[in-house]
Amino acid sequence: MDCAFINGRVLTMDVNNTVAEAVAVSGRRVGIVGSNAEVKSAIGNGGKVFDLAGGTLLPGFIDAHNHLTLQGAAMGAVDFGYPAVSSVAQLRETVQQAAQKTAKGRWIRGWGMNYEKYPDGRPNLRDIDDVSPDNPVCIVHVTGHFVLVNSVALRLAGVDHNTLNPQGGALEHDDKGQLTGLAQDSAQQLVVPSSVKVGHHGPDIGYDIALAELTDDIARACQSYLAAGITSVVDAQVTTREMPGYIAARDSGKLQVRTTCMYLSNHVEAINELGITGAIGDDWLSIGPIKFYCDGTLIGGTALFYGSEGAQGSECRCAPRGRAYWKDTAAFQAALIDTHRRGLQFGVHTQGDHAVDIVLDAVEDAQRQYPRRDARHRIEHCHGATDGQVERIKKLGMLPITQPGQLYENGDDLSELYGESRARSFCRLAAMLNAGIPAVVSTDAFVHSYKPFHAISGAANRISSGGRDMDSTQRITLLEFIKCYTWNAAHSVFQENIKSSIEAGKLADMVFIPRDLSSVPIEEIAQLKVGMTMINGEIAYGEV
Repeated sequence: MDCAFINGRVLTMDVNNTVAEAVAVSGRRVGIVGSNAEVKSAIGNGGKVFDLAGGTLLPGFIDAHNHLTLQGAAMGAVDFGYPAVSSVAQLRETVQQAAQKTAKGRWIRGWGMNYEKYPDGRPNLRDIDDVSPDNPVCIVHVTGHFVLVNSVALRLAGVDHNTLNPQGGALEHDDKGQLTGLAQDSAQQLVVPSSVKVGHHGPDIGYDIALAELTDDIARACQSYLAAGITSVVDAQVTTREMPGYIAARDSGKLQVRTTCMYLSNHVEAINELGITGAIGDDWLSIGPIKFYCDGTLIGGTALFYGSEGAQGSECRCAPRGRAYWKDTAAFQAALIDTHRRGLQFGVHTQGDHAVDIVLDAVEDAQRQYPRRDARHRIEHCHGATDGQVERIKKLGMLPITQPGQLYENGDDLSELYGESRARSFCRLAAMLNAGIPAVVSTDAFVHSYKPFHAISGAANRISSGGRDMDSTQRITLLEFIKCYTWNAAHSVFQENIKSSIEAGKLADMVFIPRDLSSVPIEEIAQLKVGMTMINGEIAYGEV
């Protein structure tokens, strides 16, 4: 054995949720898990022993819905996130400051705009044109589904008020028919320079950048993830732009967390031509489920709910309109059924209850026509699912990949958009787990905080940043959350047998928290810090 950790609470997350005292590591794998005496006896005099001093050792966090490359890009771009930018006036000032530091003709790229929180209204290109006359500007909305651009960017793209809306998206116009600079969902591709033609298959905010810049984005995100205890991610939208970056980052040592890539459905024909019928790759970099999009985003109001194209009745204050990415629902469902028929796993971005039914109907038809025992199709987000739909999800063996961190970060915005009662019903984790569904907790970073304890706190407390109760009956325990973030997350991509728990023979990916998690009040979860992260049997961050 190479090293051992003793005198701690080892949350193994095995089938029995065993809590051990100590664990020994041999090479890149877990060697022995048990008592202090057992582990000390096994390691002998040759290995290093770390004293956990009553702290907690748990499996490395697996973020099963993450946008690693975009998070890295956001970390290196201008910050428009709330509360750094909390009004139209501050947004304008931030653009002006960026323009003063940017050479003429170069793009000003910003991330995280959340205009739902602005007291002075919604920004448009007229708010920023005069302070950025020589630079194209693109500010990504916090959801990643919208961008705000200035007139320079529109001219470069050849877009004007006569440009037609694409399938699955829209260019916003004011009451005079003029463009506001806001491009929604698939319309982002009309104004953002990109080398990939995504079409109606999803939003696309990935710039056409040099490979070296892309690998630097990956490295930047990985370093932050390790500090947060994240040892694996599933990148929930990968195209032919990101994949070369991942390969180059792995070859150069910059890819420091295990990554499973979900290829976007615009590439499904090429995948079918290659004859790929399942996950490929290794335990460091692999290709897993195919990613589809059904509807839009909760924040911003383009999620597809029943009634008035998404409007949520009298409680809803701004009548959001739902949007499907595929104009032809039957064609969308046929694509899912064909992917199932070929033996592939898929995950579908699905927010509103209407979208949930569209996806569940397709999976039901797929299983009736081509029965598969353990398909594990994923329903990404799944925040608007009703209790009846939760039962259907269980019956079909689907896996909800949730992001409860938004309950804290955006609970107030969701309540304003959809009304209190509907907003409180989002992300029904307790109902899912009580139904026996191995639901997953993730972050959707960059959309929400990438830090696992922020996501866990959001659902453990179910209190918005403004103090709203987001339905305390749906709270689950800290231990349940860790299970959702480790074993359930690995299970969602067929990797639970190689990682996800601290058991002999599994990969030695572990996180040390210098506190006994069993005694941490739920209101303190968000403040928890990672002391050490081990991946592949080596300490990659911090120390014990």
